[in-house]
Amino acid sequence: MGYLIYASLLDGKPNLEIKEADTERTCVSWSYGQEQRDDEVDRQEFQRLFRDLLLLSCKQKLTEH
Repeated sequence: MGYLIYASLLDGKPNLEIKEADTERTCVSWSYGQEQRDDEVDRQEFQRLFRDLLLLSCKQKLTEH
């Protein structure tokens, strides 16, 4: 199973979308749209992104076997 990874900056805001290559089903869709700096919100957003990437990695490992 392969993935298509789309990463971009839109108006200076990071965006990430990861899709399965064969079905183009979206696995991860993340956009950071925080206008004002808030360390707690920043931490939560990046934790959410990390969790989604970790779950995708685990799914990949399970489908390999």
